[in-house]
Formats: sequence, C-alpha cells, structure tokens
Amino acid sequence: MYKKLIHFLGDALTETTKKNERRRREETTEKASLELPPEIIREILIRLPAKSIGRFRCVSKLFRSLSSDPKFAKIHIDLTLRNDAVHRKLIVSSHNLYALDLDSIGKRIRDLLAQELNYPLKEDPIKFDEMIKCHVGENMLKPYRRNWVEIIGSSHGLVCISPCEGALFLYNPTTGESKRLITPGGEEFQTLGFGFDDLTDDYKVVKLVADGDNVLKSSVYSLKSDSWRWIRDLSYEHKDCFSSGVTLRGVVHWVFSNENQRAVLAFDFKTEEFREMLLPGEAEDCGHSYRNFVVGVINGCLCLVNSCYEVHDDVWVMNEYGVESSWSRIRISLLYRSMKPLCSSENGEEVLLELDGDMVLYNFESHASRYLGIRGVKLSDGFEADAYVESLISPNSYGFVN
Repeated sequence: MYKKLIHFLGDALTETTKKNERRRREETTEKASLELPPEIIREILIRLPAKSIGRFRCVSKLFRSLSSDPKFAKIHIDLTLRNDAVHRKLIVSSHNLYALDLDSIGKRIRDLLAQELNYPLKEDPIKFDEMIKCHVGENMLKPYRRNWVEIIGSSHGLVCISPCEGALFLYNPTTGESKRLITPGGEEFQTLGFGFDDLTDDYKVVKLVADGDNVLKSSVYSLKSDSWRWIRDLSYEHKDCFSSGVTLRGVVHWVFSNENQRAVLAFDFKTEEFREMLLPGEAEDCGHSYRNFVVGVINGCLCLVNSCYEVHDDVWVMNEYGVESSWSRIRISLLYRSMKPLCSSENGEEVLLELDGDMVLYNFESHASRYLGIRGVKLSDGFEADAYVESLISPNSYGFVN
C-alpha cells in the first residue's frame, strides 16, 4: 500500500516537474523572441521549410502571427521555388491519400515510407458508400473502406482533388487546410485542369463539360475571386479524353479529336485562351481497334503516351515546346498497356512512372528500371500521383493577399 502511494506521488512529482520545465522553456523562448526585432525573426522563419514553420506556430504568439500571415506565405513559396534544391513531395491516391518524400526515391530503397493524409471527406461514410455502390456494388462495400481520391493537379503547394463524384477541393497537404469549390452538378462528362497564373498571381481551375457529341463548354475558376466564368464553346469529340489535363509552363494539356484528327488542346492560364498542337503523323500508326493517347511531362518536355490498352514500348516527346516538328519517338525497354510519367528525379536522369498499376523508376539514358512500393499501401489496385512542394498557402485566405 505504501509502495503504491510512494510510486503515485513520485509519478505526480515527475509530471509536475516536467510541466514546470516545459513552461520555463516556453517563457525563455518567448523572451528570446521578444529580444529580437520581429523583422529579424521573420527573415529567419521565411528561410525554413514549411513543415518546420508550422510546428513553430505553438512556440509564441509572434511566431503564430507571422507564419499565419498570407503575405508571409506568399513570400515563403516564392523563395522556396527560387531555391535550386527545392524539397519536393509526392502525393499518392490509392483508396486513401498519402504523402511521401521524393528524396527517398533516389536512394536504393524499394519499400518507401508514406504518411497518411487527413484529406476532405475522408471520414464521410455517406459520401463514400454512395460512390462505392455506383462502382463496385452493394456486396463490395466492406473491402473498400477508403475513398478513391482523384488528383487533378498541383501547383505551388496546393493540390486540386476530387474525393468523390461532384466534390472538388483545393487542398494543402502540408497544413491540412482545404476549400471546397462549388460546381454545378448533373454533368455526365467533364475533365479538369489546375494551375497557377503568375501574371495575376492566382490559382485557377479550368473545366471542360460535354454538351452533345462534339461540343465542349469551357469555364475557369479563380481562387482570388472565388468564382467561375464561362470562356467559350469548343468543337471537339470527347470520346478519347477522360483523364485530367497535365500542366506545363502554366498551360494545361489534353488530347482531343477534331474532324477525326487528334491534337493536343492547350489552355493558357495567363491569357485564358485555347490553342492546338498537332500530333506527329506517325503517332496515328497504331493499328489497334481502340486508339487513344494521354499527355505527360518528361524532364520538362511535353510527351504523348499510347493508352489503347494494348502493348506498346514507345513515347513521343516534344523537344521544343510548341514546335510540332520537334516531336520525336523514344523507345523504352519496358512493355506497357497503360503508362503515365509522374515526375522526374532532381538530376533529371530518372523518371517516376505509373506503369500498368506499378510504380517504376526508369532511366531514359541507360534504360534501367526499378519497381518501387509503398509500405502498407496496395498499389496493385491502381493509383494516381503528383509531385508538389510544401508551402503555407491557405486556400481560404489567398484572395486576401494584396
């Protein structure tokens, strides 16, 4: 009895001592921060990684105020993007949403570690059940206890995602903040693109919605104005394009058909105008009954990949952006039915691919390849992924930045 009482009092005293020490450290940190001018503290914080700054918010009121300022977040991401050694992450969707460090991919590690993300609607069972019933039926609800999250694209720390049909969010995986975009419902076919307009300093989402067999209505969302605007109607067949557009150089790209001729349709976020880039003539030589292409990016170059669900071993690369004569075919040492480039390594020698449901690191110089996995994640069910940088940009207060 006495021993238990002594242990109890000892534990209580230890806990009290720890709390007092913690309080003294916080007071010391607060006092030290007050001894430095706020301008100096700001210059120190702005050069730290976004994740570290987020953790420092609990250190003092001054730290919290500075790191929560939209202007501070804007300057921080601008400085981060100018840094040659920018720290990139990969956001992966596979019946859940995960983030992993891209730096670990360059190391000889096959099973990568990933952090599970708390994304919008993750724990909404009603939305989830409705979606799964549509796709796999009532009897298959139990094996699938996570949403399938569509990744539209990423830019400057924000990721555009659709956790279920009809729901669209701008989401910051670093801070966990999100903003739901209200979009009209009842649209049978639509494809989206996401990017940043550095002319007006604005995040934008472009949406193409089918109206009949050969007409696409286009509209664009502005985060600054928090509103959608109709742009124009386009005469393209939408039978081939069901994936989100790929953004490069502030322009989002798809492959559509116009009068039985396929072309890359490009939308410029700055000018909000569309233009066509013709596919290389030899690309149409595929003799399979279902012919289709998807766009991607390899080492900063626009590329075309066959997606006809038959075996291929080539990729078309536009070596000079916007110049149709610069298309060139590259043979790879892997056979694929479906393939999409995800991102390039820091040195540009290797490209991370989604290849027939697997994650593959491929070297276009040596043609060496390495299959990767994510610990605890079953990628064989299919996955989507995109690279992003960590930032403090808030989708809920970005429009208030002057």
